[in-house]
Amino acid sequence: MPCLFSPRKEKKVANMKPKCPDEQEIPFRLRELMRSREAMRRPGVRKRQAAEKKQPPKLKGTEAQGDIPVPKFKRGKGESERSYVCRMEQEVQRVLFLTKNQLQREPEKEEVAQEKSKRKKEFQNKKLDKARKKKEEKKAALLEKSLFQDTVEFGDVVTQPPTITSRPRRGGPTEQAGRKRLLLTSRLGQSPTVPASTVPQSRCLTVPGPTTLWSRCPRVSPCPGPGAPVSCHA
Repeated sequence: MPCLFSPRKEKKVANMKPKCPDEQEIPFRLRELMRSREAMRRPGVRKRQAAEKKQPPKLKGTEAQGDIPVPKFKRGKGESERSYVCRMEQEVQRVLFLTKNQLQREPEKEEVAQEKSKRKKEFQNKKLDKARKKKEEKKAALLEKSLFQDTVEFGDVVTQPPTITSRPRRGGPTEQAGRKRLLLTSRLGQSPTVPASTVPQSRCLTVPGPTTLWSRCPRVSPCPGPGAPVSCHA
């Protein structure tokens, strides 16, 4: 008579020699240590998971709009008829209680609330734009102020005030009066500047003080002093 033997179960031994040395499973404690190190490197993942757990489950269909969901009954496997009927009775009583104590729905007020939220969002956007513009203006003012500042290193010696070399934006080089290039002067071939002529030695007078010579000569240089020659320009 043949004997039927069931396959012997291998005993799980911790210090057992690995069958394949190239393919060894990572120990459980080492896996836990590696997982904890990864979590320490990425703290945002843990915070996000905790926030998702705190959030209530999202309602679907009519339940999200505030309507009471209609229960669907189905007898479970191995459930007795009495327990099934009792469960249906409890569900019906719960729905009746909720419908009796449900608040009156006012769709008009809901639309007003949506309009208010839209208005509030527009106001917040305007406020953000205003703050952004103010920040840009402040940044431009600080940049302009930094351009007018001159950095002086330690030990620098200044002997004279700084000279302004920049010209105005909308202005060209300033021309002195009487030196403009006119069309008439170019035609005549004369220079625009007229050299100042001095009075000849014969007309220079030596006067002891202020006399009537100042009224005779239209352009006279100021009197240098008593006893000095006086020169005038014709």
